[in-house]
Amino acid sequence: MIQDLTDPTAVEKALEEFDGIGGATFRSRYGFGSSNQYYVCHAERLYDAKAIAGVAYGHQHPGTGPLSHDQFSGGEAATNNVLRRMGFTVLDSHSMTVDDERAWRLAVWADLVSRRDSEGLVTADAVRSAGAYGNYRGIWVDRARTQRVHPDGATMGLKHTGQHYPDDLSDSGVLYHYPVTRTPGRDRSEVNGTKAAAQLKLPVFVITEVGDLRGVELAWVEGWEDESKIFLVKFGENPPIRVLDRDHSDEEPFSLEGNRRRRRTGQITERPDQARFKLEVFQRYGPRCPLSGIAVPQMIEAAHLRGHAAGGSSDPRNGLPMNAALHRAFDAHLFAIHPDTREVEVRPDGPSLADLGILHATLSLPRLPHREALAWRYQEWLTRTGR
Repeated sequence: MIQDLTDPTAVEKALEEFDGIGGATFRSRYGFGSSNQYYVCHAERLYDAKAIAGVAYGHQHPGTGPLSHDQFSGGEAATNNVLRRMGFTVLDSHSMTVDDERAWRLAVWADLVSRRDSEGLVTADAVRSAGAYGNYRGIWVDRARTQRVHPDGATMGLKHTGQHYPDDLSDSGVLYHYPVTRTPGRDRSEVNGTKAAAQLKLPVFVITEVGDLRGVELAWVEGWEDESKIFLVKFGENPPIRVLDRDHSDEEPFSLEGNRRRRRTGQITERPDQARFKLEVFQRYGPRCPLSGIAVPQMIEAAHLRGHAAGGSSDPRNGLPMNAALHRAFDAHLFAIHPDTREVEVRPDGPSLADLGILHATLSLPRLPHREALAWRYQEWLTRTGR
């Protein structure tokens, strides 16, 4: 019966109806579920192939009406051949190669961009129907579909609610925290799937909730740090040049100065590389404050030695992990670290080491900051304190 669908204008009418009432209403009206494999790709949008063909049949044969989901002879292969003979592109989402999977994800992205409203948002159905996101958990791996390109599967979507770590989301990316639930085996699987997406240089979708609608960003997993349990995820069209899976800082020449990008929005100056700096500092030193001994990653920040305002670089050797309180004290020049002895020095008039909560008065780490950075900061402290 489906072979009697021969009129491309009937298909176009079905596509227009889908766009007019939305995919969820369209499928519900005609008794179809969401596709899990085949999609018509038309004008950069994706449509459930079987549902489109069934409704198009009714437009061409109004006396018979649309086909229901169980009236297709020859299955999906026959339906796809009919649509292709009329000049329509049908995509198979079950990729067999990494290149195919990358192309599929970019097709999903084009579909989502084309369906954005004036606020840049899309419906939850648009996100789910093409598989950008598909469960209630934070990480959507879709292992059944993606394990063809990697044994662990490759993460497709990351949901960021902003409830637990609101400061980690910016216009340029997100520091995404590993899942920690009562099902550790599944947590590990999701972490492995996200690492696989990075290693294969496959884009992922970062999903945010805005009421009933969704914000979606195309993103790439740029790196991770297992001890602090964070992924660095960057928004944009291009994959990272190198995946930051470990500390690479000693492999590069050191530069104390750096022309780092800055953006001002209202009264807020944004530093797009701050998240990367934090990840690389944690990779080099670990997410522990070497002065206070605090080792709770959520309490640790990446402190610059030569600061951003002074033109300091984002090289992790120009930084140290510090607990949030000590970071504030450091930026207020309440103490400094001697570049040669690596001993902490405080102002003669206080506060003292005990007042600051410094338990370890000598900087001792397996890897140390660059001496040039320590020396710059120490001299700045001497100047500021009039010594």
